[in-house]
Amino acid sequence: MTPRETLAAMEAAAWRLEQAQRGRAWLAWHMAALSRARRMPSLGRLLQAPEAQSLEGEELDKRRAEFAELKERIAGDTAGLGERILASKKKGLRRGG
Repeated sequence: MTPRETLAAMEAAAWRLEQAQRGRAWLAWHMAALSRARRMPSLGRLLQAPEAQSLEGEELDKRRAEFAELKERIAGDTAGLGERILASKKKGLRRGG
């Protein structure tokens, strides 16, 4: 792996650990809260996903610009990817790898 890929893998692992910790904290909080509840709420109510927030105005424009920038970066990163892979394979074959 390249240093950039290693850094990305380490950041992803840290994110996964953080998400797992947040999930455990959520679970502990809800267990404590439900143990004190007089009536148990329905499972459907507990599992309801929050509604998506509607964006307007400046925030919507900002998000659209970020999305467009991300699409351009991804397109730039993948442009010529097939040729780069083939070139690296040929390079490896020349070395005897």
